[in-house]
Amino acid sequence: MVFVIGTVMARIILNGIQKEISDNISVSTLLAQMDLPKFFVVEKNKEIIYKENFDSEYLSDGDVLEIATFCGGG
Repeated sequence: MVFVIGTVMARIILNGIQKEISDNISVSTLLAQMDLPKFFVVEKNKEIIYKENFDSEYLSDGDVLEIATFCGGG
């Protein structure tokens, strides 16, 4: 899966899988292109990114992202 916004590409690792994305896009731009449930958490390079920072946190070549979703059980 390739997420394209511009022409310069960056390689990131997203949940353990290498992806090519447009260089220097925000976390919120990437997330808008994904089908995610209501509740999830984003970790970039082993640091949690808070929802209020999604617009100002940019991705670049070599970044490692983990997106974890929550599920309930009983």
